[in-house]
Amino acid sequence: MADERLRVAVIGAGAAGLCAARHILARQDLFAPPAVFESAEQIGGTWVYQEVPSMTDDECPVSSSMYRDLRTNLPKEIMAFPDHPFASSLPSFIPHQDVLRYLQSYAERFGILEYVKLHSLVESVKPVLITTEHERVSWDVTVRHIKNSPERVTERFHAVMVCSGHYSDPYIPSIPGMEEFEGCLLHSHTYRFPEPFSGQTVALLGAGPSGIDIALELSAVAERVILSHGKTPLSCRLPENLLQVPAVRRFSRHSVTFEDGSKHRLDAFIFCTGYNYRFPFLGDDARLEADKDLVYPLYKHLVHARFPTLFFIGLWC
Repeated sequence: MADERLRVAVIGAGAAGLCAARHILARQDLFAPPAVFESAEQIGGTWVYQEVPSMTDDECPVSSSMYRDLRTNLPKEIMAFPDHPFASSLPSFIPHQDVLRYLQSYAERFGILEYVKLHSLVESVKPVLITTEHERVSWDVTVRHIKNSPERVTERFHAVMVCSGHYSDPYIPSIPGMEEFEGCLLHSHTYRFPEPFSGQTVALLGAGPSGIDIALELSAVAERVILSHGKTPLSCRLPENLLQVPAVRRFSRHSVTFEDGSKHRLDAFIFCTGYNYRFPFLGDDARLEADKDLVYPLYKHLVHARFPTLFFIGLWC
């Protein structure tokens, strides 16, 4: 007898993907076991630390945004799944290694690992109109197995849950003179630890959680750290060698001029400017538009407005 349960593809095996898979497995009366596609070599998503980006066999970089000394900026009591608490022996604010171990234990406890397909890059998600008694849309998902061979496999699913995260495509604003700057330019996506910046003057653009955290890390080894942002100046006590300035006006060969007219000679400049929303596997018919922090057309930031069997989990995490 044919299995009439719903087949669901889950794209990504980070926190959102593992949670989605756990709840699909909890309803085996309705759902067949999920297929969880993960392009990296292990589960954990952005919580996997890589000192340098790993490379697939075809030189496709698979990189996390995690830096070596990151600790959570939310307490573990808020981050935990309701049915799987963190160890009580841990402090509230924990290093990234503990979060990764937590996600691994979650996957083991709920039997998710056997359904995760590692080194599996989703290249295409296409809607397919099925005409039966009740017209419905299914999905053809094409996956390339990037580790052992360039083989592509297409499978059909009743629904797709996109859990691919929001930390893979760095946003770098266009600023006059950037191409002239001869110092080091990078995005926080590729920052790993402060030691390479010892004794240097480093500027960072952006005072979000990562910008502030990295600026504080750098202040311990750099000669001077300049934090550029358009927010109200931070009122907390800061290191003496950390200076706050407004937005960047322009670059020159060795320096940057800010909107208050000040000009500083720099060795390095780090963009802490966030990430683009990117879903390269979606074709034109299901494509999403992104305008700063708005992604549409989505109902409740979760369900595609035109395709109610296409879901986006953890988009705002």
